[in-house]
Amino acid sequence: MSDQAGTVTDAESVALLRAEVAELREQIAHLTLSGHELISTQTRMQSLLHRATDAIIQFESDGTISSFNSAAERIFDYPEIELLHRHGDQLFHLPPQFERNVPAYLLNYMRDTVNQYDMPLIGLKRDGSPLLLEVSVAEIETDDLVMFDDFSEGQTDAGGGYEAFLCILRDITERKRIDEELRLHREDLEALVEEQVEEIRQAQEAAERANHAKSDFLASMSHELRTPMHAILSYSDFGLKKSGTAKPEKIEQYFSRINMAGRRLLDMINDLLDLSKAEAGRLTYDFATGDMHAVVEMVIVELESLSERKRIQVDCDRGLDDPLLEMDTERVGQVIRNLLSNALKFSPEGGSILLTCREAKIERAQGSLPAVRLQVKDQGPGIPEAEIESVFDKFVQSSRNDKQSGGTGLGLAISREIVIAHQGYITAFNNPDGGACFEMVLPRRRLSSEVA
Repeated sequence: MSDQAGTVTDAESVALLRAEVAELREQIAHLTLSGHELISTQTRMQSLLHRATDAIIQFESDGTISSFNSAAERIFDYPEIELLHRHGDQLFHLPPQFERNVPAYLLNYMRDTVNQYDMPLIGLKRDGSPLLLEVSVAEIETDDLVMFDDFSEGQTDAGGGYEAFLCILRDITERKRIDEELRLHREDLEALVEEQVEEIRQAQEAAERANHAKSDFLASMSHELRTPMHAILSYSDFGLKKSGTAKPEKIEQYFSRINMAGRRLLDMINDLLDLSKAEAGRLTYDFATGDMHAVVEMVIVELESLSERKRIQVDCDRGLDDPLLEMDTERVGQVIRNLLSNALKFSPEGGSILLTCREAKIERAQGSLPAVRLQVKDQGPGIPEAEIESVFDKFVQSSRNDKQSGGTGLGLAISREIVIAHQGYITAFNNPDGGACFEMVLPRRRLSSEVA
């Protein structure tokens, strides 16, 4: 009985052993499979780490680098082999308290920085040039991987408590550069828009001023045109009514005043026509060699009656060695006539006016050109400083015009058009000792045969 029982016991033991062996083999196979899967997973993870577009650096517990992926090599321009088992101090500007402890420096940065994009981490390339970086970190513990979004004060020391330290760095240098360029471009665009708005505002104000000046001019012109017309009609009516009874000298007086009023009316109409032609580019010129001294003398003689009536002395200083220059003598005489008649209009009775002719130069891109300068200086009230730039504009008269002396206010505008056509310039300024001075400068020879 006992032998038989022993035999059964041995058989059961063998069966149990065989079952245990089978179970061990199954566990070994399972462990082997798990090992292969773990190796495969690790391989894939390593591949992902090295293919990642962000720099991924792994630090060991002693602060040395144990992994430096391809993106890190590209971003920092260091090969992995050169940094392995080193502390990586050359990758950042480390303060003295974080010397040889990059993980603690990165944790401290993350704790103190609310917005990393506005205050990026500064990294250093191999050549010392700066990098702008965003950073996230993870502590790799023995049993777990803990991602840190924030750090309490008790966790700022990266010197222990972890097996390894994983640092992910994103290079935002180019993005920041583009954003800065966009910001500057936006500011430039805003400034340009503001400038254009200001230009539009100024143009609108100028248009309103011009429209106002034009309205004032038309109102003044309507009065100026009516005055000689009323004189013509009135004296012609007198002549018709008294032609059979009036004495010859009275009839002659009527005709004289009609003639005077007619000439004044014709001058106004000619001014309007000349300005209209000049603006349309249809004012004709006959350029030829002319004598400036002779033109000035002719104008002085023409206005002699006016100067005598106001008892104004007109002096002329002819200082040109050679008075000949290329010009349209009739048009230049028109300019001098406008300047002298204005001076007579604004000068006080018993005063004096000085005309001077001098040698001058006109600066052009081609160099200095020989020129002639003519100045007309009066003893009048001068020109208000605010009106010096606009006194040559059409429809504009000086605020110091008493409105009683007549005139269309177009003489200076026409004069400027004539002088420009001669490739010269005309300006106005106040004399230091009182009164105004108008200056015309004409080149002795124009640069081309065409009207400029």
